[in-house]
Amino acid sequence: MALVARLLVVDDDPRIRHLLELLLSGAGHQVVLADSAKAALEHLRKETPDLILLDIMMPDMDGLTLLGRIRAVRRLAKVPVIMFTGGGKELEGPSRALGADLFLEKPVSGRRLKEVVENLLAWEGYVLPGGERVNSLEEVGSRLRHALPEEARFKLLWRKTASRRALLQNLLAKGWTEALLRRILPGEYDLYDLLGHLAFGWPLVPLRERAARVQDPRLASHLEAYLEEKRLPFEGHGLLEELAQALYA
Repeated sequence: MALVARLLVVDDDPRIRHLLELLLSGAGHQVVLADSAKAALEHLRKETPDLILLDIMMPDMDGLTLLGRIRAVRRLAKVPVIMFTGGGKELEGPSRALGADLFLEKPVSGRRLKEVVENLLAWEGYVLPGGERVNSLEEVGSRLRHALPEEARFKLLWRKTASRRALLQNLLAKGWTEALLRRILPGEYDLYDLLGHLAFGWPLVPLRERAARVQDPRLASHLEAYLEEKRLPFEGHGLLEELAQALYA
């Protein structure tokens, strides 16, 4: 049986809005329509929908910018968002990086859309790349381990700037964005610890506790960037390698 939910549809095309309203209200859902990002933000200031369907290609403020605004609000941070566009597959990466749960290219069949909406609504738990949902962090870890090298190699790769960058690019290509990972496990943690905890069961070390290991004043500016980004920065030459050794020794 379908779950009745409050859905927000954001699209500047009146034909698309009408079709989505017919389709989703016909499935028993309450559908609110917004013809612009501005109208959507006005609604979201007062309401928290169960799911948002968001077009990317809109005038004034595009869907990616709106998604960033949505995810910046704590109350809305875990509301499932489906991004859809006729603009091409190359927009999937930016959508995922900003925290979209699912990316669909237009045209989308009514059957497919109803299916993904019901799937996102019906499950409690954690959204993984591709829109899969699992019920526990153990299941998240099982999936994530397949996207990472084995534990000892992961530790070695993380300490070198070039190999760390390549590792994260590989994760991104598989849909494991930093935004997604931090939504699964929010908190003030180094991305290294977050990955290690989820994939390998490491104890979580608070970010500032790890940073306190660094005593060398030469590393102060890099340490400041580390605390701001919650991971080692990608620029910094040899001192970054020294910072990595101090943090992860």
